[in-house]
Amino acid sequence: MRYAITAVAAAITVVVAVTAYSYWQWSRPWRAWQSYRTVFVQNDGRVIDRTAGDRSTSEGQAYSLFFALVANDRPLFDRILGWTEANLSGGPLEQRLPAWLWGLREDGSWGVKDPNPASDADLWIAYSLMEAARLWQAPAYGRKGRALLNLIRAQELAEVPGVGVMLLPAPQGFQLEDGRWRLNPSYLPEFQLRYFAGIDPYGPWKSVWSNHLTQMQRLLRSGIAPDWYQVDAAGKPLLDAVSGERSSYDAIRVYLWAGISAVASGERAAAPLLQLLAPYAALVRAQGQPPEVVDAATGRSSGGAPIGYSAAVLPFLAVVDEDTAATQRVRLKNSRQEGGDGNLGTPPHYYDQVLALFGEGWAEQRYRIDTQGQVIPRWSKTCCGWPY
Repeated sequence: MRYAITAVAAAITVVVAVTAYSYWQWSRPWRAWQSYRTVFVQNDGRVIDRTAGDRSTSEGQAYSLFFALVANDRPLFDRILGWTEANLSGGPLEQRLPAWLWGLREDGSWGVKDPNPASDADLWIAYSLMEAARLWQAPAYGRKGRALLNLIRAQELAEVPGVGVMLLPAPQGFQLEDGRWRLNPSYLPEFQLRYFAGIDPYGPWKSVWSNHLTQMQRLLRSGIAPDWYQVDAAGKPLLDAVSGERSSYDAIRVYLWAGISAVASGERAAAPLLQLLAPYAALVRAQGQPPEVVDAATGRSSGGAPIGYSAAVLPFLAVVDEDTAATQRVRLKNSRQEGGDGNLGTPPHYYDQVLALFGEGWAEQRYRIDTQGQVIPRWSKTCCGWPY
């Protein structure tokens, strides 16, 4: 009897210890976000690309809105939103899409350098606003996000002959001569299009994704996504006249979004886009890390291996090659400052950090995306097997 009581007590001790450790893991601060916020986000909400002339972009503002939501940092979310409206859109986002580039101008003043918007950033801002409305129970964010989505629909979608409705990278400059169009495959996370289709069920969002996927099925014969591509007047995908078959800093996000979306949808390795991209995992496995530049036609790689790439591919590799994902996690741990908790690299580059916040944040279960495309942050206590 005494031994039975001892065994039960030991079992209880183990359960308590495991539960305490689980809670400790879940309650740990998001050090990577805190380090990023300290270095790259001003108190007024301006996100600064420190190694690119201290410029600011709508992308940086958009991504940081999402990270502030995931971190449950509403005061900073509001400051980022406020700076974006005051400096990039020149007023409420309900009325004007934000300019993509702000920085030091030729006359020595600081301000908008290119008023053209960037549709991927615009989608991320609209998505983050509508999700902030839901998670923080603040309807004003939702009204702003829906109005912005209407502007995107009116100004950044186009009927491409032979293809159907597609997302343009910006309202101006991407309808070319001879009936050609220039498009970017990294601008469309599938889970966002699914989310917008739920928000706007009579809108074109399902068709946008379906048309994009059809183009990818025609284009990704080697499994390597290009940074850019063109579509001719008949709807046939072509080599981009500017970047050629280059797969690099833009295209790395194709794998990031594909991995997150495949898990969110429940399709995992059966997700159509992920199946097209699967050969990229073999390239990463063979080289030990994602190469900086890949020729999308030949598969030949060149350049270095940006550390942010290793984070970006974590959701993708978690589905198709977990062993290679583990190798990337070790590389990331060894590259972080401050004993593995600080920013990546010396000096830290903005783009490496945002790729890491997306990729590592997902891998660490700081957030998940559900089947409707909604973000489920850890702080909501409904994400990822919360221990209580």
